[in-house]
Amino acid sequence: MTYITVKQSPMYHQMSLEEFLFGIEGPKLPLNQNLTNTRTYEVLFVTDHMRRKLGISPYHLIDKLTEFNKNTEELRQRPRRELYREFHIPKKHGGLRKIDAPNDELMDALRVLKRIFEDDFKVLYHTSAFAYIKKRGTIDSIKRHQSNESRWFAKFDLHNFFGSTTLDFIMQMFSMVYPFSEVVKHQAGAEELRKALELAILDGGLPQGTPISPMITNIMMIPIDFKLSNGLRDFNDQHFVYTRYADDFLISSRFHFKFRDVEKFINDTLAGFNAPFSLNTSKTRYGSLSGSNWNLGVMLNKDNQITVGHEKKRHFKAMLTSFILDTQNGNPWDINDIQVMEGYRNYYRMVEGETIDKLVNDIGAKYHVDVVRMIKDSLKP
Repeated sequence: MTYITVKQSPMYHQMSLEEFLFGIEGPKLPLNQNLTNTRTYEVLFVTDHMRRKLGISPYHLIDKLTEFNKNTEELRQRPRRELYREFHIPKKHGGLRKIDAPNDELMDALRVLKRIFEDDFKVLYHTSAFAYIKKRGTIDSIKRHQSNESRWFAKFDLHNFFGSTTLDFIMQMFSMVYPFSEVVKHQAGAEELRKALELAILDGGLPQGTPISPMITNIMMIPIDFKLSNGLRDFNDQHFVYTRYADDFLISSRFHFKFRDVEKFINDTLAGFNAPFSLNTSKTRYGSLSGSNWNLGVMLNKDNQITVGHEKKRHFKAMLTSFILDTQNGNPWDINDIQVMEGYRNYYRMVEGETIDKLVNDIGAKYHVDVVRMIKDSLKP
């Protein structure tokens, strides 16, 4: 099977592959303009007409990979571990997450490879993927479930997603994703693609902290996202919404469902692709809007509204109050602390703009100040 992902225009009608290829209905769709809406097709093989319509030459792509590999040959001669700096950051729920950051030379090289995939391969991602993708994010992911008016949710987590992703598995999955599928049909193409991707591997897996690791996971997950999304649309005589944010799967329905059946379906799908990772079942969570329905840092509450939650708003209100009073009393905050506060304000406004704007305006009225102007003035050099 080959999976072809194209730009899907924002309309209710979902184009068939025939409509896309032959222009039977609707506008012609560009391959790489707005990454917000995409549609993935599963085909047995890519025909000559498809190749002409999609307009990407595998020979050009092989040449780009060959040039990249030639220019990065010196990096390959050095021990890979010497090209990384290791550090740890705290996890949200305790513990530490290891981050491997490439040095400047390797960072630049991986950025070049990323641009080749973007500009020459014109990579797009499955419509259910939301992490590390331009014009998609956590809020967009939750909105998919909100628009379905889902009331029951199951959250699943992959175990060691990046670290267990091997080069062999990446090549296996890329070989099913257009246009990589066309490149690997040529021996030179398969060799050059593997050589290029190998530069992104550390200690047998994908390191967290490089500019290309997230892109690689989103490309390799296209067939899996396709199978899960399509399979869950009508699973056990019930409609589900599926979204993925990196290694987090969120699946919802309007009605109560047997989440262990869904869990088994996911694991069976992963096993069908011989994935080197599986679900961390100890982290599986199931619940409804009636409870604390937190996902990706926000809550979809019982009224089907996306919110940052009362506790975060209370803390933000206290932060604003302290900032105003300290500034008025001649005790200005450090610029870094103000930037953190402004970051909260911008993010919270993205989640529930009217509520946050009213909160800020009410505090400003209480202390007779323009809070936003005060923040901007405090951030000036």
